[in-house]
Amino acid sequence: MYKHPLQRPKTLKPGDRIALLAPSSPATREGLELAIDSIRLFDLEPIVYPSCTLRYGYLSGEDEQRAKDLNDAFCDPEINGIFCLRGGYGATRILPRLNLKSISKNPKVFLGYSDITALHNVLNQSCHMVTLHGPMPNNGWGNGDPLTLKYLTMLLFSSNPLGQITPPIEEPLTALYPGVAYAPITGGNLSVMNATLGSPYEIDTKDKILFIEDVDSFPYQIDRALTSLALAGKFSDCAGILLGTWQNCIKKEEKEQSLSLYQIFNDIIKPFKKPTLLNFRAGHTYPHISIPMGCVVEINADNQSIQYLEPYTFL
Repeated sequence: MYKHPLQRPKTLKPGDRIALLAPSSPATREGLELAIDSIRLFDLEPIVYPSCTLRYGYLSGEDEQRAKDLNDAFCDPEINGIFCLRGGYGATRILPRLNLKSISKNPKVFLGYSDITALHNVLNQSCHMVTLHGPMPNNGWGNGDPLTLKYLTMLLFSSNPLGQITPPIEEPLTALYPGVAYAPITGGNLSVMNATLGSPYEIDTKDKILFIEDVDSFPYQIDRALTSLALAGKFSDCAGILLGTWQNCIKKEEKEQSLSLYQIFNDIIKPFKKPTLLNFRAGHTYPHISIPMGCVVEINADNQSIQYLEPYTFL
């Protein structure tokens, strides 16, 4: 079996204590209640951190508090996992305040997506631990679709590799460029990755499968962000590309001329001739298939399949 150097967290079990914190934007009272109920649905004990109930404009508390919550949760030996309440904006602001040395000594289940992409990349690259790109609890897992809950549950509570992933029948994978790639997976939200280019927290795609998704962006904005990644060498470096969902990424006005997302992918990504799959159901939509970031996966654009080859956790 492929042995990857990133640390894996311990498999969760009923009764484990889960730190619920908000590194980005604040949630509503209803969202917080749904998150607490979602964690309890999994027979886990939610521990609500201060950032979940704070508001500083469009942020869930000032930078110092949001960073403190994350540092404290990783360093607390009684906390078994860390679930982010929601995304939004703000995770990049706390990156310089994180105690990366201490965090790297305490690998734990870490869950989130969207703006949390900034934290996934830092935890993968600087703290050398795998993380879980998956649905956050503020939307309410009790009403979640079976496929979303299936993969989330298996990744949190099983120490076995999941093997081949089965997307919804009505949403099949398609190939943009043929071939097979076998490598650790990285990436996340396009806008967040683009925002960290040129910083110490810039994503490293060397010999990795690059997963990309976005939400509420016009085609020209996606074009601009993908072009930035291309100019930064992220597509030439990577082993393969997995394109997720693009919720509400449409033309600004029907009367305006625009390229389709497929045309943009064809123009910017396809020339790099890396195995590339389209329409993986992960991102700002449901079903939302969780991804073990940093673990080795195989994407096969010849037969349009994905396999998770490493477990996310260990017993």
